[in-house]
Amino acid sequence: MTLLLLASLVALPSEAGDHRLSVEFSAGLRPDMAGLGSTISKDGTVDTADSTMANLLYSTDKAFMGDQANQTIWHNSNQTQSTFRLMGEEPVLGGSLLGAEVGGRLRYDLDGLIPFPAFVQLGAYSTRVMSGGHQERMFGDVAEKNASVAAILVLNGEDPADYINGRMTTDYDASWIEVPFSLGMQFKHPNRPNTSAYGSVGLSYFNGGFSVAFDADERYANVLATHIDAEAMSVSNLSPGAVSDKIDFRMTAIGLNYGLGVQVGAGKRTALFCELNSSGAAKAVMGSDLKKESKQLLTAMSSSSLAGEDAEWFDGLAYPVLTTGATVRVGLRAYLF
Repeated sequence: MTLLLLASLVALPSEAGDHRLSVEFSAGLRPDMAGLGSTISKDGTVDTADSTMANLLYSTDKAFMGDQANQTIWHNSNQTQSTFRLMGEEPVLGGSLLGAEVGGRLRYDLDGLIPFPAFVQLGAYSTRVMSGGHQERMFGDVAEKNASVAAILVLNGEDPADYINGRMTTDYDASWIEVPFSLGMQFKHPNRPNTSAYGSVGLSYFNGGFSVAFDADERYANVLATHIDAEAMSVSNLSPGAVSDKIDFRMTAIGLNYGLGVQVGAGKRTALFCELNSSGAAKAVMGSDLKKESKQLLTAMSSSSLAGEDAEWFDGLAYPVLTTGATVRVGLRAYLF
C-alpha cells in the first residue's frame, strides 16, 4: 500500500519547471544549549550548608558556582584592604554553551494534491557543543590569613594550609539528536524558479541531554565538607579527599518545532536557503550514578548531621533537561524531481 502511494505521488503531473521532492543539507548555530546559560552564568547548583567553611569563609553557597557569583566574589575580594583573599586567582568563566547543528530533510510539495501551496518534510539533525561551559575556581587564603580561623583550626589539630588555594574545575557538555516532522506552506516567486518564502510547524523527537564533569582537589573538598562551630570552637572535616566525577542527564521526549525561511534558486534543480527554526522539549530526569566519594562530598557539604548518620545520604541529582531554543540555519536544497 505504501509503495503504491509513493508511486502515485511520483507520477503526479506538475507544471513545467516545477519540482516536488527535494533533499536539503544544512548547518546552524544554537545559543544556550540545554538551557544551561542561566545555571553556568548565574545560578550555580547544589547548596552548601551555612556551617561549611565554603559558606562561612569563602562566600560560596553553591557547590557548582555560576560565573556571576565567581566574578563578584573575585572583584569584591580584590578591592578590599583585608590581609586575606576569598579567591586565590581570577576565575575562568565558562559562559553558556554554543551549539553547532548539522543535518538535513526531505520535503515533498503538495501543490498537485491540494488547492494551496503546502508541503510536508521529515528531517534528522545532530547538535553538539562548540564552545563554552568550562570553569575554574580557586579558593583564597582566608583559613590561613584570618587569625581567628587559623587558631580554631590549630586548636582542633588541623593545618590551615590544607584549607587554602583549593581548585575546582567544571566542564559542561551537551548533545542530542532531533527528528522533526512538520507541515508547511510556501509562497513561490512568480518569475524566479526555486525561489520562495516559507513557514512550517510540527513535532520533533529528541534523544540526548547534557553532562557536567567536575574535578575538586583535596584542599577544595576540605573547604566544602568541613563544618565550623565558632561558639564551641570545634571543626569537623568530613571530606572524602579529592573528587573527580561526571554526571550525565539524558532524556527522550517529543516537542514542538516551527520555523520561517527564504530560499533563492541557484540553478534548475538547486536553491540556497536561510531559516530561523525553533524547537525543543523538556523533561526532569535523574542523573547517572555518582561515585562513592561524590556522594560523600555532597552529603557532607549539605549537612554535617546527615553525614554523621549516612556518609552517602546524597544519592543522586535530578535536573531538567531542556532542548528548547532557536537555530539559525543555512543550507542547500536539491530537487530530485
